Amino acid sequence: ENTVPKSHFPLQRQHKTTTTNPSILCSSAANQSNNLCTIQKRFTSLTMSSNNNSDSARNPPAAPARPEFRSVQMQTNDPRYTVQRPQSMATAKPAPAARNDVINMDEFRAGAVPAAMQQETAPGKSSNWAPTAPRPVPAFYPLEKSTRLVEDETPMEVASRLSESLRYMSVQAVYNDEAATANLYTAENVEMHMSLWMTPSTAQQNGVLVELQRRKGDSMVFHRYARRILDAAVGDIEESDLADSVDADKIYSKKVQRLLSPELKNQDHQEHENAVVALEIAHGLIMKDRMDARQLGLESLCLLTDPAKTGYMTAVLASHVVLLGSTGGVEIAGVTDAPGNESILKDEGPFQEIRETILSLVQFSRIGEDEEDEATSPESESMILLHNLALAVLANALEVVEHPERYIEDDNEDNDDVKQSPRPRLNTQGSEKITEEFLSQSEEFSKKDLLKTLIGELGNASAKPHNATLSAKCIGSLCRASDEAKRRAKELGAKTVVATALDVGVKTHLKLETECQKVFRAMETQND
Repeated sequence: ENTVPKSHFPLQRQHKTTTTNPSILCSSAANQSNNLCTIQKRFTSLTMSSNNNSDSARNPPAAPARPEFRSVQMQTNDPRYTVQRPQSMATAKPAPAARNDVINMDEFRAGAVPAAMQQETAPGKSSNWAPTAPRPVPAFYPLEKSTRLVEDETPMEVASRLSESLRYMSVQAVYNDEAATANLYTAENVEMHMSLWMTPSTAQQNGVLVELQRRKGDSMVFHRYARRILDAAVGDIEESDLADSVDADKIYSKKVQRLLSPELKNQDHQEHENAVVALEIAHGLIMKDRMDARQLGLESLCLLTDPAKTGYMTAVLASHVVLLGSTGGVEIAGVTDAPGNESILKDEGPFQEIRETILSLVQFSRIGEDEEDEATSPESESMILLHNLALAVLANALEVVEHPERYIEDDNEDNDDVKQSPRPRLNTQGSEKITEEFLSQSEEFSKKDLLKTLIGELGNASAKPHNATLSAKCIGSLCRASDEAKRRAKELGAKTVVATALDVGVKTHLKLETECQKVFRAMETQND
């Protein structure tokens, strides 16, 4: 008898021997079919997932869509404002910046020029200004109205003509060859900025654009200079005519005096009174704490000591106040010859303060005993301006005292066609006596030699040519009026300093050159 369990037989044999019920066989077949379907589904899902992984490894997902930008071109009839079409913003790699791209102000102020824009400078640089490669007008850069187009000329030719014109006008210029710019400073304390630009390639007219901008100073003075500079840039005015055109104010003032002389012919006896009132107003402004008031007071003294812009008697009285702090040396017929009227003003304390203020500014760049701070420091912008104005006042006063008869002759020549009443007679001390007294009082007040200060100012001609011009004017007046001043200047080595300043004037500043030549002649000639 067989004792092996039935479960050890193969499945088919079990089916053959044990399957006697049809319902049992159907349920078993159904179960096997379900198991096969489940296995097939699992295999299919695994196969699909593996295929997806391999596809994702071979083909990464696409990047999200980017917006599409289109560039446009703006163009006008004016060639100065033509803008090149920029590169499309949809490009994958940014294109190199074009030459007329938006300007980088940091690089522009530093004078940096891209390598693609640089070019070789012409050998044998004969001009003070030799721009290497002017920039094209940047995009979205509005040019000033004070701009002129120079056609059919190279930037070097335009810069050379401008440099020589600025020398004739005695305008200090600080050039930047790489950026093709220049900072300009006039004797009237007007600051300008000049730039050379190349016109865009799409412009209707090609050439060099000369642009002037006012940074500081009187707007009317700026426009007067701007017209001459731009005319010189295009060659509409001769360089030799520029020197005379700068002093046009004196010509206009003489014309005004000629027109007003009939109305003022009977008021000459009041001129000294008006002069005293004007000096008192200037004193009140100088003694204030505000820098703008002090500047206005010194500018008033510049006018009062200039006979070309004010009356002759006013200039003489103001010059004596600036140099001696008193009007005691001026004798006016019918005014000071009366008993008890030896001086025009009884209390001359304000006149003394005016003289001390001028000397303090000239020698120490300060006013009185002011505590030094940021605003009153000698290196501050305000004190530099006041120092320049004080030098101008001193130069005017010394020139008036040196030869006052020059201005009497000028008045007579200008007013030949007008019948005037006789002007009050002025009797003043000799120029030599006034000059020596002034030098003595100034050294006693400041404990410092004024001539040494003026010579030191002249030695700084390359950095401050306007101050050097005024100092040379003062030194020339002192040497022509006093032999003692001439001897002292030679001991201080004035000839060497004047020679160095003369070289600077020959290259960059016509007025400085003229005043240095006058100083040389004054030191070589013997006074009467």
